[in-house]
Amino acid sequence: MTKANDAGRRRLWWKKSLWLLLLFIMVFTSGCWDRRELENLAVVLGMGLNHTPGGEGYEVSFQIVRAAQIKSPGVSSGGGEKMRPFWILRSSGPTVFEAIRNATFQSSRRLFLSHSQVLVINEAVAREGLTPALDFFIRDHEPRLSLWLLLTAEDPVQIFDASAGLEMVSSQAISDLLQQYHLTSKIRPVRLAEYVRLIMAKTTANTLPVIRTIENAGKKEFYFEGTGVIKGDKLVGFLDPIETRGLLWVLGEVQGGVITFDVPGKKGKATLEIFTSSSTVTVQVKADKIHVKIEVQVRSGLGNQTTYTDLSTPDQFKKLETRQAEVIKGEIEAALAKAREYGADIFGFGQQLYGHDNRAWQRLAADWERHFREATVEIKVKAVLVELGLTTRPVLD
Repeated sequence: MTKANDAGRRRLWWKKSLWLLLLFIMVFTSGCWDRRELENLAVVLGMGLNHTPGGEGYEVSFQIVRAAQIKSPGVSSGGGEKMRPFWILRSSGPTVFEAIRNATFQSSRRLFLSHSQVLVINEAVAREGLTPALDFFIRDHEPRLSLWLLLTAEDPVQIFDASAGLEMVSSQAISDLLQQYHLTSKIRPVRLAEYVRLIMAKTTANTLPVIRTIENAGKKEFYFEGTGVIKGDKLVGFLDPIETRGLLWVLGEVQGGVITFDVPGKKGKATLEIFTSSSTVTVQVKADKIHVKIEVQVRSGLGNQTTYTDLSTPDQFKKLETRQAEVIKGEIEAALAKAREYGADIFGFGQQLYGHDNRAWQRLAADWERHFREATVEIKVKAVLVELGLTTRPVLD
């Protein structure tokens, strides 16, 4: 009987000890140890990088959201003037980190960078070298690697000041548009993580989308136009929108968009909508000569025609498919010619060789730019037209 009582007392003691431990954990470890109240932070949605006016060091611009203004857009400042839903802050320093820290001299709240969505970089910075400019964003824990990177020939502040369309803040609008690139497949969005991955691999040149401002009905708006080619970590040239899509065909990143061309043998044009596409790239080495085979498959539908000709016949279908394949091949060839001009392997041919024939890559890597320029490239495009829409022939035919 005594042993049973002792066992019961021990179980009771363990239960009490467990409850005390749980209570201790709940009291002393609940909550966020590094909690920061929103009203004490300046939430940054977009950042820009430029050289200082003197040419030494960096100027960092911040698009800081005014949360209260977004909730109540009719709120005005003390003088009766309507306030914008964001504040543009500029700060400078010999390095990007010091420029960001120097912003505390102007902002009454601590800058919070974790919600930043876009980083707009002036082309002069990119031509000089992106590694010193991006080191802080890669090294520091607060900026996210999901940042969209963009190039501009203008002051990045001009981009942030542009009309945001249906959005309240231009940085948010830019981020949303980049995620909808497949509607045209004429820009190639790049996140910081993707840029870092390619520059560390040292087998493929990088690209970054280009953004600028235009005047439209008296308003300044931002506009995506082409792609910057980054060789090593320096900007060396540009692709236009058609050449950009040529790059995307090879990378297998065309997810939509339209192709317009003259109807073969007829007066008028046809516009085809791209439904799906895929690509296969094969790189082989024979006697230290590079042979590349690019195969692209495309499914599309007839979206619009400006000719009175009936395009629904099997013969016209075949002609449209053939012409579409020729146009796609031409876009790829245009992108390839521009990349060879810059000596920048933006297609990842080196990466393909590295992964499938590492010995050959190690042998050719030191002089890869020459091998890339001289490579024999075979391009095959298979285009299939699968839909005509709700009508098979023109209404007035």
